[in-house]
Amino acid sequence: MSLLRKIGACELAQPQLTPLGQHLAALPVNVKIGKMLIFGAIFGCLDAVATLAATMTEKTPFMTPIGRKDEADVAKSSMALANSDHLTIFSAYIGWKMIRADGYSSEMTYCRKNFLNRKALLTIEDVKQELIRLVRAAGFECSRSTNGVQSTLDKKGKMSTEEMSLLKAILAAGLYDNVGKILFTKSVDIAEKLACMVETAQGKAQVHPSSVNRDLQTYGWLLYQEKVKYSKIFLRETTLVSPFPILLFGGDIAVQHRERLLTVDDWIQFQAPVKIAVIFKELRVLIDSVLKKKLQNPKMSLEDDEILQVIKELIKIEK
Repeated sequence: MSLLRKIGACELAQPQLTPLGQHLAALPVNVKIGKMLIFGAIFGCLDAVATLAATMTEKTPFMTPIGRKDEADVAKSSMALANSDHLTIFSAYIGWKMIRADGYSSEMTYCRKNFLNRKALLTIEDVKQELIRLVRAAGFECSRSTNGVQSTLDKKGKMSTEEMSLLKAILAAGLYDNVGKILFTKSVDIAEKLACMVETAQGKAQVHPSSVNRDLQTYGWLLYQEKVKYSKIFLRETTLVSPFPILLFGGDIAVQHRERLLTVDDWIQFQAPVKIAVIFKELRVLIDSVLKKKLQNPKMSLEDDEILQVIKELIKIEK
């Protein structure tokens, strides 16, 4: 029940499903993955989000052969995208999809060069198609113009900054409350690589050495897929996000008027005018209203919904 409340699937005051929760109940998948898929569908990028969801449920396609760790790390780093392990894997998958048209030989050359496991990529493709089928069966049919990978990619398989922001926001919707604040550490030596440390709700953790963000030093917030404990606590598969997705898709927002402070789930804090909290709370109500209308009329198209278009543009233009 606690998780359902945190992701907005259950009312805070009573054990009753929200419109989002009722839609999630129709999807036979993990609730966090389900939330991602629903938002991917209503924001017109289901194919891309289903790919991201598939990569999160399956083994990473990146390999680290014995004795070739440094080479594998360089290969992965060369494909790093937008300070995000999730989008880096997505980019690797898209590159593989495109090169397959040139034949098996080209496909294998691509996989060897980038230390990618072909079998893992094939599994991701199969799982993605099944996830899309489940979302459509639940009533979220998307138009052809907004449902394909092409909706977030140009002809060279590259995403615009705006589209990456949208996918990161949807990742935040799915992964919340797996988020932490980067503990930025300034180094006198520019060449020095400091491990990225993060403050989570449960305490400090280090970004895993396999992550593209392992030595990220900046002010910001990191989503993470899982927390594991070895010699220390590590965060695996991370993505750098801005405040908007957390305010839009995160937990309960509280306002400290005198301090002009917005608090999400009693520990995530943003210094901002009180009116910002009012705006985001209203946006959440509007999203709920759209999902409620969709419940009442499953065949209703959300493609031209003005509320969703405004929210999408807000996410894309945040700097």
